[in-house]
Amino acid sequence: DKVELMGMDTRYESSIDGFVRMPAKDQLDIDLSPSYVVTGNHPAVIRESLLPQVFDMADKLTESAKKLVAPGLNGPFCMQTLVNDNLEVICFEISARTDGGTNTFMDGSPYSYLTYGKPMSMGRRIALEIKNAIEKDELEKIIT
Repeated sequence: DKVELMGMDTRYESSIDGFVRMPAKDQLDIDLSPSYVVTGNHPAVIRESLLPQVFDMADKLTESAKKLVAPGLNGPFCMQTLVNDNLEVICFEISARTDGGTNTFMDGSPYSYLTYGKPMSMGRRIALEIKNAIEKDELEKIIT
């Protein structure tokens, strides 16, 4: 089992993202309590030196999932993270499904292109997994 990085994004959260773009004097003059409602996602790439932490975290997550509930994380998942001032990647939430980070790259991300050498969206990757399982008569291994 191999972890693949299919995409990465940053969230656009309203109203905080708009609020912080206002001049400070205007922020002080309005009566607004910023919220963090996710209203969109922006494609992103992470600093290359942080990738080993990301892959290590994902590998540990998939290994732990296998131990807790068979067959483990079978298919796409998302680790929602932040990076602190010491350049430590911290995961604060996990989604066991496709998420914004892959959907922002409709024809694949730089990461999926490096892995496959051609455009590879999350949907195409899932279809490829199903096709390969059918050809090998191993569909039961990928369906939970």
